[in-house]
Amino acid sequence: MSTSHPRPHGPRSPLLDEDETLVAHARHQLTRLGTALVLDPLDRGVHLELRHFMECYSEAALRSWDSMLQRSPEELSERIRAVISAQADRKAS
Repeated sequence: MSTSHPRPHGPRSPLLDEDETLVAHARHQLTRLGTALVLDPLDRGVHLELRHFMECYSEAALRSWDSMLQRSPEELSERIRAVISAQADRKAS
């Protein structure tokens, strides 16, 4: 598993801002690790991956989550519209 932060591919700009990207990545990684723990709770490798994630990325992810929680409903609606529009533009090109 790679816990590195995703980077945009090619010349296009990313759809998500830094906080959104970090939170999405953290949620994906933690869901994957949580599932792995349920399937094999004593897998030493999964424990090491979880420990690595917690030591290296969890604090930044929590700060980004806190930052996103401070957004107003209007800001959130605008971000949703911007992402959907950008996705539609990418599909059209």
